[in-house]
Amino acid sequence: MNDFPETPKASSPPATDPFSSAKASAIKAADDLRTSAGAKLHDLRQAAGERASEFRSAAEDKAAELKEYADKALTGVKSQAKDIAAEAEKFAKQKPVQALLTAFGIGVFVGVLLRK
Repeated sequence: MNDFPETPKASSPPATDPFSSAKASAIKAADDLRTSAGAKLHDLRQAAGERASEFRSAAEDKAAELKEYADKALTGVKSQAKDIAAEAEKFAKQKPVQALLTAFGIGVFVGVLLRK
């Protein structure tokens, strides 16, 4: 045998997998896509929140307008009802027989309607 120690053989570079660089590239692209999608999702959520706030504000404004209109209408109806009641009372005092016959006629008419 040989008395000389064995000399180490020149190490060859490790065998490279031909798909490893493509795999690394795909993983990096997927990570970039995930990051980009997360950023877009955040932007969309923020835009949706802002839009919802705008809609809520517009709805509150419309509700306030409708309430104001309803209050005015109710005040007008109450005023008209008081006027009609005052007229009916005045009519009943001036012509009690006609008022009684009118009330009777209205009662019969409503009774016929409700019967059907």
